[in-house]
Amino acid sequence: MDFFTLAKNRYSVRKFSERSVEPEKLEKVLEAARVAPTAHNYQPFRIYVLKSKDAIAKIRELTPCAFNARSFLW
Repeated sequence: MDFFTLAKNRYSVRKFSERSVEPEKLEKVLEAARVAPTAHNYQPFRIYVLKSKDAIAKIRELTPCAFNARSFLW
């Protein structure tokens, strides 16, 4: 797939369902993030998985980019 095909077929999610993410799908996403390269492999990163309503409420106080997601990767 070339870049233009990818760019034409991409989409952004702005609305989320109330269903929880299945643990096996979450594990796949986290594994993909773990093995994904960064520029020159110099950028350290942390991923936080927030599931409780209290944790999600706290992060929403810090960022407007939650889009009412039930689980939140930060």
